[in-house]
Amino acid sequence: MRKIRTTLVNPLNRDRLEILGDHVISCQAGVISEKRPYDPALDSDCEDRRDCVLLPGLIDVHTHLSQYRIRGLFEPALFPWLDKHVYPAEARSSDPAYARGIAEEFFAALFAAGTTTSVIFTAPFEVSCQKAFEAASQMGARAYIGMSLMDQNCPGQLRQDTDNAIALSKDLFQRFDTASPLLRYILTPRFAVSCSSRLLSWVGSFAADNAAWIQTHLSENEEEVSFVRGAFKTGTYTQVYQERGLLTPRSIFAHAIHLGEAEMGILASHRCKLAYCPDSNFFLKSGEFPYRDISLHGIDIGIGSDVAAGTTPNMLYHAKMANFRQSAHPLLPARLIWHLTLGNAALLGLEDRIGSLERGKEADFILLNLPKPLDGENDLASELCFCGHEYQLRETVIAGRTVFLSSGLSSPRHHGLT
Repeated sequence: MRKIRTTLVNPLNRDRLEILGDHVISCQAGVISEKRPYDPALDSDCEDRRDCVLLPGLIDVHTHLSQYRIRGLFEPALFPWLDKHVYPAEARSSDPAYARGIAEEFFAALFAAGTTTSVIFTAPFEVSCQKAFEAASQMGARAYIGMSLMDQNCPGQLRQDTDNAIALSKDLFQRFDTASPLLRYILTPRFAVSCSSRLLSWVGSFAADNAAWIQTHLSENEEEVSFVRGAFKTGTYTQVYQERGLLTPRSIFAHAIHLGEAEMGILASHRCKLAYCPDSNFFLKSGEFPYRDISLHGIDIGIGSDVAAGTTPNMLYHAKMANFRQSAHPLLPARLIWHLTLGNAALLGLEDRIGSLERGKEADFILLNLPKPLDGENDLASELCFCGHEYQLRETVIAGRTVFLSSGLSSPRHHGLT
């Protein structure tokens, strides 16, 4: 049993957040067992964390493990950036030792940023994906991980034989999708540019037969959109995926910036999910995500870091950028925090397990040091979103297990977890 006395920040729905001062939260066997006001008669055994604020663990619905070491390497558009920086970096993950090293570095960075759940692309090599799963399992990460699929229009050292890519994807899915309660395999065609019609059709068919998750990119860059429409001889980029069965309630499409009205309607009718990646969109000058129009169609939106075009795994930073990159549609702090927690959990079908601080949910949470004492003048939600860099991360917990504890801080009293 672990009991913590602190201030709780808990999302209730997309526009409502509760902030509970001087509360106790308890967890046992990896699950939240109690949440209530502090009672001195009952809680003498608490860890006193009144110098902190406790939030649900942060969730990142789109990121690239094998690109972690090239953050900040700039090119002014998607295709030049892929050619100059991404593809050479990902080629290095064909080496098992390199793949294991970058996987460990990546998950450590997520934990140090307060990310407890992530949806991950790895390089297009079986070993890259396997080492990511091994590191995630040993380090205690909660993640959806997939091997990128690329059988055309890419450098030779990354290009997969179509039959082999299909065979490896089947094997990885069978080995890892149900091997751990914290980990899932996600089918990962990189984008329509790099995938043949046959490969995309296989993904759609296999996903339908196995209730599998899919992640890919959609309409990130205008040059990309033009290329796809010409290569597949179709009216819209979205139709390429629709005609091959990739539009499902378990499909996550990153970016989705340059969508027409009809495309939004198609995505909504198939209950697809979209990952809004504001820092990446700004970094590569890709455009502005049409948040308001997409919301009006009832499409589920999550927020992703998109490392490495996103420059940091810190999701509080991406919450701020999500607001800043809406030139005419403000996103309020309660909505932003909901996106990073309960909203992203719901997008992944995990809202009954994680995303908020409720009894019976798994104990995924973070503790942040308060930069100043709380008083009646604080708007804590707003400060977290827009001055989150001032809140030093103290601890990250996944399913009751501490996966990060800030260096120089002593272990909490009564830290035994069962």
